[in-house]
Amino acid sequence: MLRNVTSALIAGGKSRRFGSSKLSARFAGRRLLDHALETALSISQDTIIIGNIKDDLTSVTVPVYQDIISGCGPLCGIYTALHHAKQKYVAVLPVDMPLLSVDVYRFLYPSLTEARPVVALSHKGLEPLVSIWPVAVLSEFEKAIANKNYRLYRLLQKFNAREIDLAEFMPNYEQKWFKNINYKEDLEFLKSMRFSTKEEITI
Repeated sequence: MLRNVTSALIAGGKSRRFGSSKLSARFAGRRLLDHALETALSISQDTIIIGNIKDDLTSVTVPVYQDIISGCGPLCGIYTALHHAKQKYVAVLPVDMPLLSVDVYRFLYPSLTEARPVVALSHKGLEPLVSIWPVAVLSEFEKAIANKNYRLYRLLQKFNAREIDLAEFMPNYEQKWFKNINYKEDLEFLKSMRFSTKEEITI
């Protein structure tokens, strides 16, 4: 567990490219939501879900919050998470990376400061939804939203976020962690492969 951290699963996308809700899509016998929640709860027992969600979440025992403001993409989701967080920091994670490891967040955490977020840099490039944010930056999110500056990359630049090159510096780095699902074809590809998550999974 990471100290002083709320973990926030950003689940508010409309899944237009996927064609249906990603949350309920199944991989290795479980919903993508369940995979993401397992990782989130391994980061912190203080876990929340953010998004305008229409799926049945009656089996979910963590708090679910609707986006405070809609229409500004992931930035709105992170803003809502910062608003509801009970801890000093918020670890953000997406719902569509079922192989994402908690080890990523453990590696990012030591580089975090009270004024400067830390974000993963994978072999594919910057991963804004694999990041940890200080709640102290909440007011800057409010300013960005008021000015309709919805680009998360721009905010990361404004805060001079620490970009941690995991592929280069993380000893046990694995590319599979960052296989994300945008289309149904991506999910079918993962199902056709043999991967391990926290335990060995045979599809």
